Amino acid sequence: MHETTPAAVAPLLTVRALTKTFPAVVAVDQVDLTIAPGEIVALLGQNGAGQSTLIQVLSGVHPAGTWSGEIEMAGTPFRPASVADAEAGGVAFLAQEVNVAPDLTVAQSLGLNAEPTRFGLIDRPLLLARARQALADFGLDLDPLKEIGDLDLATQQLVLIVRALSKHARLLILDEPTAALTDREAERLFDRMRALKQRGVAIIFVSHRLAEVFEISDRIVVMRDGRISGTFQTAETSRDAVVAEMVGSRVAHGKSARQARIGAPALSAHGLTVASADSSRPLASGVDLAVAEGEILGLFGLLGSGVVETAMALFGGWPGAVSGEIRLRGQPITLADPSQAVAAGIGLIAQDRRDGLSGEHSIYDNAILANLPALPPSLGFIDAMAARRQVTQLFDRLRIKAADIDTLVGTLSGGNQQKVQVARWLAAGVRVLLLIDPTRGVDVGARAEINRIWVELADAGCAIILVSSDAEELVEICDRAIVLRNGRVADQLDKSGLSEARLLRLAAGV
Repeated sequence: MHETTPAAVAPLLTVRALTKTFPAVVAVDQVDLTIAPGEIVALLGQNGAGQSTLIQVLSGVHPAGTWSGEIEMAGTPFRPASVADAEAGGVAFLAQEVNVAPDLTVAQSLGLNAEPTRFGLIDRPLLLARARQALADFGLDLDPLKEIGDLDLATQQLVLIVRALSKHARLLILDEPTAALTDREAERLFDRMRALKQRGVAIIFVSHRLAEVFEISDRIVVMRDGRISGTFQTAETSRDAVVAEMVGSRVAHGKSARQARIGAPALSAHGLTVASADSSRPLASGVDLAVAEGEILGLFGLLGSGVVETAMALFGGWPGAVSGEIRLRGQPITLADPSQAVAAGIGLIAQDRRDGLSGEHSIYDNAILANLPALPPSLGFIDAMAARRQVTQLFDRLRIKAADIDTLVGTLSGGNQQKVQVARWLAAGVRVLLLIDPTRGVDVGARAEINRIWVELADAGCAIILVSSDAEELVEICDRAIVLRNGRVADQLDKSGLSEARLLRLAAGV
């Protein structure tokens, strides 16, 4: 779909037929886009819709030569070979995670990799003077000698924006910039964005929070399945219309016909509060949930909602403070670290497979890591024959595509790596499984096969909590879903009330 700016305004950014592919996936498909100077454009879409890949192309993360199509900045061809090259061309990119060196001062951070020198040494007075001027130009009242690590997240982000603008950025790309901010911090950021707009800086703003999208943007562009599916003037549309465009024809996507055989309560939490690892700010607050044997419970929320932190706390793996009561099969349990969870029969599969697997080791080695205490001893050593027999049975049951159990995990596809994680927990005999975006980055066929495994495990009596950023996935296989918004439970839906549109509206507060 072609998308344009108003005809009377010459575009700053022009994108034509942009396409970016990965193995077996077309992430961005023939995208046309124009953005005017001083325009704030919100780029929306569900997980995997293509918006993250698009901004990574524009910012040089995916360099020229890895994509096809045309990009122009103010009418000049723009093909950045790197992030630094994109910055030199006037495009500044701020990723979701604030990446700063905490021991540097504000002045040092602003001048990083561009420090003025005198007689071969850094000219500190000039560095400080330039920093004061850059802060003043931006309207940020901040001591340039203050260390970055002593600033709150919002101010750290503002410093990064000042650094980008000091390099004469004409297009600022912000990827979920408010995910870790309080409402007050987010409003400070929006004030600066409005000031930049008045100076003619164009802004692409990726967010899942519809309230802030409608507060700050001039235009909303929705992506679905790698393409631009719709564009709206923010003042002339509604949240419902935007959500409907994000979901598209998949609103009535078929649900699983599975009839869950719900057993006894397995894992529950009451008043669960999870604090930030580097402050006392609660990321999830007063969360009540329960999952039974044979049940798949979905946890859904947008970035910053607290769903991932809640799951990590239930595994004893969250580094910050956790309070509230957790019960396992009706009995209170303390989960101070993951080893206690594993000993109690709780397993976790994270969204980043690197956190749970060793690519340099075999399927067999990875599968027995969590299972060593459960394997039958033979003269004080692991009974290797019994262990290999067990792993081979799981290898066949899970249909892992590899030559044998001695294949290195690093050579497997993403979907098969996830199956190895499943094999590990099945070998350990877990009865509660926490899943955090387990199918992210795998192809459609592998996703269907992995989701089939979750259903089979639940049918065998395993209790499963599935955290997914993909509403469609939750609708497909979950028996119930709990939606978190701003760290609190927004609602709970049974299977009859589950739909992608309903989940998105609750998560966004529509």
